[in-house]
Amino acid sequence: MRWLQALAPSSIYLRTTGILLIAFLAFALLILSAVAHFTIMPLARSAGDDLAALMLLSARSWAEIPPPAREEFNDRLYQDHGLRIREPREPLPPVDSLPLPYLEFVEQSLSRRAGFDLPLRPQMHLGEQWYWADLSIGGQNLRIGLSLERVATRHLDGALVVLVITALLVPLTAVFMAGRTTRRVRLLSAAVADVSQGQQPAPLPDRGPREVRMLASNFNRMTRQVRELLANRTTLLAGISHDLRTPLTRMRLSLEILRNKHDPKLIDGICKDLGTMDRIIGQTLELSRDLENRQIETVDLVALIEQIIADVGRGEEKDIRWTGSAPTCTRTLNPVALQRILSNLIENAIRYGNGSRVEVTLQCAPTVTIRVKDRGPGIPSDQLEAVFRPFHRLDSSRSSQTGGSGLGLAIVEQLAKANGWNVSLRPRESGGTEAHVVIPPLRSAEIDTR
Repeated sequence: MRWLQALAPSSIYLRTTGILLIAFLAFALLILSAVAHFTIMPLARSAGDDLAALMLLSARSWAEIPPPAREEFNDRLYQDHGLRIREPREPLPPVDSLPLPYLEFVEQSLSRRAGFDLPLRPQMHLGEQWYWADLSIGGQNLRIGLSLERVATRHLDGALVVLVITALLVPLTAVFMAGRTTRRVRLLSAAVADVSQGQQPAPLPDRGPREVRMLASNFNRMTRQVRELLANRTTLLAGISHDLRTPLTRMRLSLEILRNKHDPKLIDGICKDLGTMDRIIGQTLELSRDLENRQIETVDLVALIEQIIADVGRGEEKDIRWTGSAPTCTRTLNPVALQRILSNLIENAIRYGNGSRVEVTLQCAPTVTIRVKDRGPGIPSDQLEAVFRPFHRLDSSRSSQTGGSGLGLAIVEQLAKANGWNVSLRPRESGGTEAHVVIPPLRSAEIDTR
């Protein structure tokens, strides 16, 4: 096998062309063999049987007619059927094998119809090669034969024509098909090279067979996601830099003041700024850790959601209404990621719900849908996607009094994408926001790879 691999061309174009060429040639040979076995040979056998029947009938007719009419009968027989009948004068030389399968079929049919071996033997007649059979009918010995030209076929010419057509069409077809297939692979390879160099390639054309269209669509979607991830990373780093620089600046000013005056309020402000910095860094590290955690388990979503609601409401009374569609809902998924997502969504609903009741529902079907609803001021329709960007707040000010760090929904979306889930926000009638977490069924192949 290694020497075959060593001889195989390294180019996918040449490999595909070679494979198609071999496959087409094998297909042509198989088709020709099948046609010869199931069509040509049966037709030749049937035609040989008909010719043998005609030869015996002609011999019997020749023996029955008066001798003066036999010459005319013989001439008519030669003109109409290419056969001749004459009286034997010398024995015919034996022959080991006949040159054509058709002659063998005629010989076999003659022997079967006559009831004894009736071989065909060659003899030159009038400058042509003839094959004769000696038989006795009505007490008369006669010899009936047929010319080789009558049954000869131009099989060499036919084989040459088939070979030429195959030699022309098969390579052209193989080159055309391989070229069309590998051209898309080359386009994909070039686009991947552009992405690896940090460039943004043009979208691949969404044309061709279904598998090629799916590949192009998936690559284009991956390119957009990479571009979004890079943009989010830039925004994340800029936001962290901004949010850390602000408390650091206040701490620096406070320390300058503390040199001349000991003020407890300044010390409290420094502690608060340190807490803010610690919270931002902690959220960023938690996001990184949760994205790396791909461990999946079989869990009861009803019990998991009840535990999340209990943890969120611990320490103070919160109005959370929980409704499940079934007593249990077992799924195989990443429980750490789901816990983080639902905790952030429920905390956001409580924070921005103006003290109204927060509703959490679970629809357990092949596709799990979890909804978190609030009756807060809602989110403008043009901001429903923007709020998932890191450090984006509806309030243009970056004050912690009007909201968190701006990482909550960004963490939710990143964790959902990493696990193949979908998170969306929708406005509610009569005010408020409804968050949807959709978890499709986990395929067995995904379970094995994780």
